[in-house]
Amino acid sequence: MGIIYYANEILLTIQQLMVEEALHGEKQHTDETGKPPMTTQEIIAFFNNFLNEFHKIQLEFKNAKFHEIWQAYHEYAVKTLYPWVREYLQRMQVRRDDDSIFLSLASYRDENCFSTIKGAYEKSKNPDKLFVGLVQQNCVKNCRSGVLADLTKVDVEPDEDCHARFCESDAGREHCEAGRVRALHIDEDESLGPYATRYFASKLWFLRCLLLAL
Repeated sequence: MGIIYYANEILLTIQQLMVEEALHGEKQHTDETGKPPMTTQEIIAFFNNFLNEFHKIQLEFKNAKFHEIWQAYHEYAVKTLYPWVREYLQRMQVRRDDDSIFLSLASYRDENCFSTIKGAYEKSKNPDKLFVGLVQQNCVKNCRSGVLADLTKVDVEPDEDCHARFCESDAGREHCEAGRVRALHIDEDESLGPYATRYFASKLWFLRCLLLAL
């Protein structure tokens, strides 16, 4: 629980620093890198590597005190995440003005994930203008239930991959092939909590006209 709290704190700090730079520092929203806008693949690859490397750091600090874990995370995030965000801002796409909607969806072992995405497209007036940014946090092996009524836990099957199920379904195949559904997959034991999840999902936005978070 402690590392989730501190992970949220450092991400909030980084966000605040970027806002301060945007308001009072040099211009950040320009293509000063000479590179094209970031692709979905680049963003997902960065976060996958970020989480995997931090998971290794956590293992090294398995018996450390909370302030030592916090310091390790702080140093790692400032070293890797902060400069990446600067580049991300410099390589942002032009904001769209076409009534498109970005649905930010944070899912943690959620059995309703598939029905949520499917329902959003079925109820959309213009489904071709609906874009989903899904951060799916699932248990994929050696899974345990939550705490039951008798305060015990039991072995359970791995969680359903709602992203794969939707993209393989008749309802979702078209949207996934068109690039309207973007997903970052996180193993349960690498999850950094709700704030971090929202942060990751926000980077899948791609400057759609409107944003809705679930």
